[in-house]
Amino acid sequence: MTHQTAADKPRKLRADAQRNYDALVAVAREAFGERGAEASLDDIAKRAGVGPGTLYRHFPTRDHLYRAVLEDWQEDVRADGERLLRLAEEDPERALLEWAHNHYEHKSFFRGLHARLVAEPDEDDRSVLFSCKTVLGEAAEGILDRAKAAGLVRPEITFRMVSQLLSGIGMVHEQVPGGVDIEAQLDIVLAGIRPRT
Repeated sequence: MTHQTAADKPRKLRADAQRNYDALVAVAREAFGERGAEASLDDIAKRAGVGPGTLYRHFPTRDHLYRAVLEDWQEDVRADGERLLRLAEEDPERALLEWAHNHYEHKSFFRGLHARLVAEPDEDDRSVLFSCKTVLGEAAEGILDRAKAAGLVRPEITFRMVSQLLSGIGMVHEQVPGGVDIEAQLDIVLAGIRPRT
């Protein structure tokens, strides 16, 4: 394990530079949501109210911006997971339903993310996508465990199974003209993981 030195740590940005950085990440999140991770960087800079030079000073390559956006997204996923874990202590049924819908939405935040998360090899723990998978799974395991203890989910069901099913819905939705009935398909997945009667 490598330790970060003082030289490796990012320098604190000036207030105006921090505003530009935050604006670029926020606009990139919107642009990726609309057009996928290949959204125009020039358009992102324009919408953020900065020049291309400012964007490239903060993010020398598309991959740098992509990573910053996913790291920002992970904070939202982590906060939602912590909230749902607290809810699962009191109401595992509601927590399970909210988790399934939110998990789908989190993984749909930009076009193509479902496929990227499914395809990325788990062994690559240096990958930002591996980190995303880890954050997605942290709360999910606890929520499913509480649902199983309450008799709401079959014991053999794993987070990975449910996550892959939800990604399958997302990938089909992206490919089918007009999309699919997401709510109906989520209901089918949730019915399928219930204990057999």
